[in-house]
Amino acid sequence: MNVFFQLVKITSSSVEPSVDEKKKSKAFAVVMTILILLFIFLPVSFFVGFMVYALTNGLINIGTEESVSLGLSIMLHIIAVFSLIFGFNVVMSVFYFSSDLEYLMPLPISPMKIVGAKLTSTMLSENVMECILVFSALSGFMIGYGFHPPIGNGINAVSFIAAVVGVATFPVVPICYCAIICLIVMYFSRIFKNKDRVSKITAFSTIIILIVLVLCLNITNGFNTDEFVLQLINDDIALVHVLDKIFFNVPLLSSAVSGNIISLLLYILTNAAMVGIVLLLASKLYFKAVISLNGGQGSTKKEVVSSADYEKKIKESSHLITYFKKEMLILVRTPAYLTNCVGINLIWPIFIYLFIILQKQSNILGKYIDLLKNGNPSTVLNLSLLVFGISVILTSLNCLASSAITREGRHFEVMKYMPVDLMTQLNSKALVSIVISGAGLIVYIISAFAIFGISAYLTVYCVLLSILSVIFTTYLGIYIDTLNPKLVWEDEVNALRGNYHVFFNMGLEIIITAAVCVSVRLLFSLDFLPVVFLQTLIMIAAALMSFQFYALCKKKGVKNLMKIEM
Repeated sequence: MNVFFQLVKITSSSVEPSVDEKKKSKAFAVVMTILILLFIFLPVSFFVGFMVYALTNGLINIGTEESVSLGLSIMLHIIAVFSLIFGFNVVMSVFYFSSDLEYLMPLPISPMKIVGAKLTSTMLSENVMECILVFSALSGFMIGYGFHPPIGNGINAVSFIAAVVGVATFPVVPICYCAIICLIVMYFSRIFKNKDRVSKITAFSTIIILIVLVLCLNITNGFNTDEFVLQLINDDIALVHVLDKIFFNVPLLSSAVSGNIISLLLYILTNAAMVGIVLLLASKLYFKAVISLNGGQGSTKKEVVSSADYEKKIKESSHLITYFKKEMLILVRTPAYLTNCVGINLIWPIFIYLFIILQKQSNILGKYIDLLKNGNPSTVLNLSLLVFGISVILTSLNCLASSAITREGRHFEVMKYMPVDLMTQLNSKALVSIVISGAGLIVYIISAFAIFGISAYLTVYCVLLSILSVIFTTYLGIYIDTLNPKLVWEDEVNALRGNYHVFFNMGLEIIITAAVCVSVRLLFSLDFLPVVFLQTLIMIAAALMSFQFYALCKKKGVKNLMKIEM
């Protein structure tokens, strides 16, 4: 058992900050962690809990005892689906493409222990947010049903035990699914023996799964709370039946939280059985697949370029443009960066489409568009603030800026000794984020505004505001990453998932966005300032922040980089 815990510690070390990184900026890390909890985790958790609470109340009022927990099941299914989607690439990387394998393989350690340790470290490092969401969902259900149920027996000791067990173990089944798929695929197929190819296939599969889920929801012809509750009561949602079969732990946990001790025992047994299946498969398949990877890490094709052709390909250009091209090539050619930094900009429109189809019957969006076309002052101002907030949040989500220095890894010293000043290099990294984030937002804004017939003036204003929002978000993210970048990582996936600056950056930007939006709305409530003036005020605020954070990178960001020692 001691060997197992040592293995968990070793396999977890790649995603944890190094000792030197932990010593630096402790106060900054503590403050930012508090801000993240207050402005990211708590709002999201409150939303999840409230949704489950609302559905539970609706089912209590017009449902039966058996249907009361269906609202909780829906939310748990959503969490499980996203855990499965985003966990596959992580499991593949930790199991087969981590550098610790070259040290572990020669040791007299069974594959079951190695896989068990890697499975444990994966769940510990990947599911902090998931556990918070599960806790929120269970809390919403227990408040909605347990403390004042018009039907049923309410919560009891079993419910509390089930909630604690569920929060701690809910990720087990989705991660085990990922592990089983990886073990089988890597053993039987040589197509997946290349890490880059695996990442590309995973990214493509993720997008396909999201599109299929959205199309499944589209057949419901919109979302209406009362009708949705009736569908749940009548057992009339086919997608829920499918998910109940795939994630069989969800209905068991939902029933256990309702006070059913048999369901709790079955839930624990099924989780144990899933882990047992993973370990059994690992004992038969894992070592053979890992050994066969030695010949499949990359392409054997090499292009032979003559000196004359090489000279023709060399073109002199500015340092900024050359470094920009270098950054773009790295992002495009590295699957982990392509998926998490570039590809995410293509995924979020799917969720916007999901919102559109879910509100068909209530037609909230149609009413909003009509108010915009009629020039309603409050609606126009809300749209301006919405564009400002979305531009900031989506730019921080792709982590192009907040991982700009971290992505250098062990090559960071090259930045310091390259015959290009550090600010030029930072500007190149910023330009990459601005181009990728800004281009996507501009295309989506212009397309959406054209489809809904929004005025040209408002379209141009929102485009300019979005660009300024992207600029200030980018330079703020880069500055935060200069404070204490994670430069020791074993692969690109760990560089991103082990970089807490992404959350720090997002927390700060949510605070800034909230401050601007609340201030502007308060000024609007005074009823003596025109909307055009307030829109101009938002634009000026975004421009000033862009200049301020650019100056901060130039003055202190460069100094921070010079102090870093590898």
